[in-house]
Amino acid sequence: MIRRLVTTLVVAVLALVTRGATVAAQSATDLLTAGMRSYQNLDYEAAAATLRRGLMRATSDTFSTPERLQALTYLGATELFRGRRDSAVAAFRQIAVTDPRYRPSAIIFPPQVTSMYQEVRQGTKTVFIQVPPETEFRARSEHFTARLVASTPHDIAVAVTREDGTVVNSLYTGPIDDSLAVTWDGTERGDPVKSGHYLLRVTSRAAAGARQLVRQLPLEIERARPDTQAWPSPGDATSPGVRSGPAVRSLAGGLAAAVAVIVLPSIVAHDADGIKGRFAVAAAIGGAGLASFFAQRSAPPIDVAAGANAAVRDAAKRRLEQVRQQNAKSLAEVRLRVRAGPATLLEQGAQ
Repeated sequence: MIRRLVTTLVVAVLALVTRGATVAAQSATDLLTAGMRSYQNLDYEAAAATLRRGLMRATSDTFSTPERLQALTYLGATELFRGRRDSAVAAFRQIAVTDPRYRPSAIIFPPQVTSMYQEVRQGTKTVFIQVPPETEFRARSEHFTARLVASTPHDIAVAVTREDGTVVNSLYTGPIDDSLAVTWDGTERGDPVKSGHYLLRVTSRAAAGARQLVRQLPLEIERARPDTQAWPSPGDATSPGVRSGPAVRSLAGGLAAAVAVIVLPSIVAHDADGIKGRFAVAAAIGGAGLASFFAQRSAPPIDVAAGANAAVRDAAKRRLEQVRQQNAKSLAEVRLRVRAGPATLLEQGAQ
């Protein structure tokens, strides 16, 4: 008798352990499939338990966004048929704040489910924000654009704020129907904002006494370095080199004459005293050639030098003014680089 009781207890424990291991081994997709199957078999208790277990998983194996929306839809329908309306409303509300464009399939779910979801969605006033992950634009002359998608038509207020809630620039206040594009020129009181962390906040106006939802998107803003040009080098304003043709010809003529004085007479005579005299004459002629060379190099005609220097100075001034104007324009056109983070949803108390 005791042996039979012990055997029964061991079998029961092993069954529980095996069942627990099997449940733990189920992936998020497996849980979704099992929950959907239980719903289709009208086993609403099992469907609700399985779907909640999948939605509450804290491991890395969780539902993707489409799977989560599908699980919440089946959970809402399950709770509705279990007679737990508040739980069904809570499930459908999570769908509305996750993706305002989502709609349950009218082919899969009966009218009482789709009608209840529409009722919850229309009562859940929120906005979904769509922006590029990174944007670069010129403050004042260009704009940062965000597209807003509403769960249902309602009034909103859109602003760029600091992290502490201080308003930097109010962008829009008014109604939104299906969608709306809002723009910001990157300024605060007319001046480009400084680098830092900001928030794009969209507040959905709720009815009196109701809680309102605030969707906020973190923005990391960085001022890009201005694209300025280097200033002209001092060498750009110096006078041009004077043509060296006449000076070189003078030097060449003097050297040729000196060589002729030395070489030609030696062909017909070998008098030592004559050679010394010829060297003296050659040195004088060569020196004269050198003097003429340097004189022409260092002392060009006054009218030519003055005209050339004036033209160079005028060109250098024009180039300097062009660079100054371009740099002033680049410094005035502040470029902002904006990186957007994941949006979060806040729920504020009754106003």
